[in-house]
Amino acid sequence: MFFDEVGPELYRENAFRITGLAVDATARDIRRRSEELRLKERLGVSQGAGATVLPLSPPPDATVTDQAMQRLRDPARRLEDEFFWFWPSRDGGPDEAIAALRRGDADTAERLWQESSADPATAAHNLAVLAHLRALDRTAEHEHGDGLDPAGRALWAKAFTYWTRVVADPAVWTLVDTRVGQIADPRLTPETATRMRSRLPAALLSINARLAVRAARDGRHDDAAAHVALMRRSGFATATVMDVLARAVEPDTARLRSLGENAERTIDADPARGAEVTARFLEQATSLLGTLRALLDDDDPAIQGAGDEIASRVLRCLVPYARATDDWPTTTGLLERVQPLATTGSVRTRIEENLAAARSNLLFATCWFCKTNPTDEASTHEQKMWGDLQTEYVGPYIRYNWQRIAIGVPRCARCAARHRRTIRTGRWATLLLLAAAVLTLVVLDNSLVLAMVLFGVCMVTWFGSLPVYGLPRGAFQQVMAFDPVRERMSAGWKLGERQGGSQT
Repeated sequence: MFFDEVGPELYRENAFRITGLAVDATARDIRRRSEELRLKERLGVSQGAGATVLPLSPPPDATVTDQAMQRLRDPARRLEDEFFWFWPSRDGGPDEAIAALRRGDADTAERLWQESSADPATAAHNLAVLAHLRALDRTAEHEHGDGLDPAGRALWAKAFTYWTRVVADPAVWTLVDTRVGQIADPRLTPETATRMRSRLPAALLSINARLAVRAARDGRHDDAAAHVALMRRSGFATATVMDVLARAVEPDTARLRSLGENAERTIDADPARGAEVTARFLEQATSLLGTLRALLDDDDPAIQGAGDEIASRVLRCLVPYARATDDWPTTTGLLERVQPLATTGSVRTRIEENLAAARSNLLFATCWFCKTNPTDEASTHEQKMWGDLQTEYVGPYIRYNWQRIAIGVPRCARCAARHRRTIRTGRWATLLLLAAAVLTLVVLDNSLVLAMVLFGVCMVTWFGSLPVYGLPRGAFQQVMAFDPVRERMSAGWKLGERQGGSQT
């Protein structure tokens, strides 16, 4: 019931700050002030005139003022606004601190409350309210400028110091209990002060949590981290801090689930849109994850759950898309982007297995030689290999057994034609050079040296043009770098076919 609506606008929406009334205003004072404000409205005078204790700028309009008056007529809501405003001194003399606030001299008011000995409970409460109000007002002023500067952080630290004292001070809550009795409303029970006291730490922390979430969403990660650090150093229980942070990010985790569900539904209806939808979801989800990481520790269950949620959704989106389109480059790229987000072992394993399959499909779907064109099945180069040599003794004889495989190296029709053309060209060049060497010996006199040079060039060209396993030498070097071939060779396999013996 109490403090459910506490947020960064706590003091800007406080009914006493808006109306200019004191917390001990009677029902008659409220009626009189309401009539005064209606008259000013008819005369065109600012509704904020008369709100002399830390007046709002700009002054509130008539609608805001009317809402504040209605709030003061609700005993429970009025009690909450009283708690977050300045209590009058109970020592019977003039309230110099409140008078200083009316003059706009907050520093003097703070000093007077710090020095107060006649009414320490009221002074402690008012110091907390003043520091908290100043911290929130400064944060609002600098939120879209230089952010939470050192002076702002110092104000927040001071506010938390005062508030922890208020929570721990029984005298403060005796005053609250006394005020509950004075109001005498059936909704306010003898347990009201106790409930307010127990809920206050979470309510105060929730303000910084909301500011941190807002900063993180705006990309002001330093401000978000600063608010979280202030919460952790507030003096309140760590469990309360963590619970408040978890509740603050619940809208983001819920939105993350909603985005994932929408993406899956869209792809189920039209798998061909999978890449576009998945990329958009991943971008939005990563942004939400950044908000969570700005507030929570990396080992927090919410962070781990969000990472697994994103990874699992992306996987479920990409499977139907890949099956429908065979677009392995896009599928592989998206899986590589989401792989670091997977947290738990089972999700990581699923991502890694599907990524390995996608990379394999990508490897065999694109020509290995030009790295551009799709593979033409009829043009695939088969690289024969043998290995896994086993020795078997049969009586006095030794028998060797081995395995043979043929690894298909993906190749497009254009590269296959180019390879054949390169081999033919080399052979024709060899024949022409040989013919030139013979012609030189037959036709030209004393041309042995030239003929020998031509013959040497002919031999070099001939050796250079010899195909290696049916490929030009340059293309063969590419085959040697093909992952399946390279892995087999690393395991001791040889190129070609071993003759004789036995094979399995």
